Amino acid sequence: MRKLLFIFGFFGMVISSVAQQMTTTNIFSKMDMAPQHILWDGTITMLMGFTPLMMTAIDIPSPTLIYTEGDSVELKLRNMSQVATHTIHLHGLDVDQWNDGVPHLSFEVGHNETESYFFKAPHPGTYLYHCHVTSSLHVQAGMYGMLIIKPQNANETWDGGFTFDKEYAWMTSEIDTIWHTDSIINAPHDTTTIMRILPDYNPQYFFVNGRAEYQLSDTNVAAITSKANEIVLLRLANIGYFGNRLIFPTQLNAKIISSDGRPLPNVESSDTLEILPGERYQVLLQPTIEFTDSISVDYFNLNTQNIADIQMIPLNVSGFVSVDEVFGSQVTIYPNPVKDKLFFSNFTEKFTIHDVRGKSIIQGNVSSTNSSIDVSKLSKGIYFIKTNKRTTKFIKN
Repeated sequence: MRKLLFIFGFFGMVISSVAQQMTTTNIFSKMDMAPQHILWDGTITMLMGFTPLMMTAIDIPSPTLIYTEGDSVELKLRNMSQVATHTIHLHGLDVDQWNDGVPHLSFEVGHNETESYFFKAPHPGTYLYHCHVTSSLHVQAGMYGMLIIKPQNANETWDGGFTFDKEYAWMTSEIDTIWHTDSIINAPHDTTTIMRILPDYNPQYFFVNGRAEYQLSDTNVAAITSKANEIVLLRLANIGYFGNRLIFPTQLNAKIISSDGRPLPNVESSDTLEILPGERYQVLLQPTIEFTDSISVDYFNLNTQNIADIQMIPLNVSGFVSVDEVFGSQVTIYPNPVKDKLFFSNFTEKFTIHDVRGKSIIQGNVSSTNSSIDVSKLSKGIYFIKTNKRTTKFIKN
């Protein structure tokens, strides 16, 4: 019956998507049968999680899923967890109830079963996915990951939004190792009770992208490197049970531009951002000088507001994005400051001009037959011209 309901429920979607190619992602839900995940201090613990291949070891967070706005997606879940049923809840996405992964409202996937979630990639933004079966335990055990929807222009936050030069994604979480033991993770299913009693939650490990302490110095994990005048998009998501308070150095000129997958009506400039469990934010970082510092993440108890841990993510802004870097040593751009027109030589490339808040203002092409850009209608101030390679600054008088 469930299969029939599924077929009829998606009949309309299948008809409308005949001409579209389906993007299929395969993912496995698994459970460690013995401790094998190594934490930053050498402690070994057990995990539940999602992996891209059946033989891949479980890691936290699970793989980041990336789609383009408008994609027709089949997310295929194969459950290899032995005793537990699982789902994939698409946290924050606009999908129909049947594909939202909430038990009793959609479906659960049993051991050695395979089921698919179907959706059309919605608004560009930063989202989450996680198991929603006994979610307080399964999420804490490691069944979570980030899901990113990008616009057609991958270097924009959304169509007509802010442009950026590079991006980082940070997912914060914690682990209470008492919960990661046989008696809890591998407890047999009890058909006589509807409630699991868990110990008090007292995490000992606090993560950014599943890593902590010295591990955060790795740019493949969390550390940020950039140049002055580069614009960095920072995607943030909190899947832990503690609140996060991020403190940015003032030199980053941090601007909070979106929350939970939607643009904010007003961009907020702030050096502090609090992210509660399940929330997502996007922040633009716009350093204009060279410096070395750290971004701190405070993990605070939601009941007491006391800080339980602080993780420091290294930050290095070195070098400047210059005119020569953008256009090449044989290319000139003049005048700068400019009043009416920017002129170029020996240059052919697409460009975008955006303001200091990252808002796209002018787009076009420069070539040997069209070697100038009319900027006479721009207000006085500082602007950035961006190509598919780099960004540089100019002043409009």
